Amino acid sequence: MKRAVTLLGLFLAGVIVAPAQATPPADVKQVGQSREEVLAYWTAERMRNAKPAPLARGGKAAKGSQYPFTRYEPASYNPAHGKVFFTDGGVNYVCSGTALTSGNESVVWTAGHCVNEGPGQYFTNWAFVPAYKDGARPYGTWTARTLLTTSPWQKSGDFSYDEGAAVVSTNGGATLTDTIGTPRGIGFDRPAQQHYLSHGYPAAGPFNGQRLWICEADLALRDTSAEPDTMGIGCDMTGGSSGGGWVVGNDVLSVNSYHYRTLSNVMFGPYQGDVARQLYNAASGTR
Repeated sequence: MKRAVTLLGLFLAGVIVAPAQATPPADVKQVGQSREEVLAYWTAERMRNAKPAPLARGGKAAKGSQYPFTRYEPASYNPAHGKVFFTDGGVNYVCSGTALTSGNESVVWTAGHCVNEGPGQYFTNWAFVPAYKDGARPYGTWTARTLLTTSPWQKSGDFSYDEGAAVVSTNGGATLTDTIGTPRGIGFDRPAQQHYLSHGYPAAGPFNGQRLWICEADLALRDTSAEPDTMGIGCDMTGGSSGGGWVVGNDVLSVNSYHYRTLSNVMFGPYQGDVARQLYNAASGTR
């Protein structure tokens, strides 16, 4: 991305956070590109060559112990999970995302840094491919008509609020969740101590971004340098997995956000509280 820290490289210690009592509104951007323009842009070659959005950050974290997890490719892909594509500064990138149950049947949940520079501009050529695998697009390509993120992410790149959403256009009159048939739910203010299934399309080595992977792990630790504390689980997924949903039951409770270079096998994600709820409500209510 444009900044050296790219997506997850800001030091948490230097992040400006909103006052604890405030609930900042969601930040909303109407996409100026047409669906046809974005579909034409994403050729198979461009998708294959898009760069992973990095996860590593340069801040200091205690090295600690190794936290247990199991990583595997699912035997069958739930089309609620998919690969995200976008352009920033003329460079094509990939992230991950999750299709959610919503009022408009068109919401994709991801990381804030997968829709907006934080702080900065929104990305272009934004598209979601459910159940992407080895270049196949079994449920089509869904382009954003609205991009949203939390105000703390858009204004200051605050990783405690690194959540984003896209409202995608219909495809031949059909909505995203009607087409895939198995959207995820979403949860807010749930206990942090959970057994999580983190989904993502890691594209930096040793992965190639062509397959969906799941890290299964209990909550390992909290990052207390963030306010509110972010959550960490054992996981070795790399750049490109950003924005993939942490699922408990059928609900997404967080997204892949960052890891420290000194703690590379721990994935951190934001705790979803009132700010995330407000973001989801704004996305779900977009017509």
